[in-house]
Amino acid sequence: MSQFYQKKYQPMMRNLSNKKLAGVCSGFAERFDMPVWLVRLLTLLVFFKFPVLIVIAYGLAACCLPTKTIGS
Repeated sequence: MSQFYQKKYQPMMRNLSNKKLAGVCSGFAERFDMPVWLVRLLTLLVFFKFPVLIVIAYGLAACCLPTKTIGS
């Protein structure tokens, strides 16, 4: 069986323990097992190309995603 199927599924959540604005990038990085700095950098680079799209997507994610409690 492949390694992909052995991982436990994690839902997408905002991470409030490692946040800069709303914890969206931190939660995304934790969900997909990426470094937080890389997700923030990619978000910033895409923001320079599509600023309105990123602001809308980040705002929706900040409003709609559940928060992960600090310490869990």
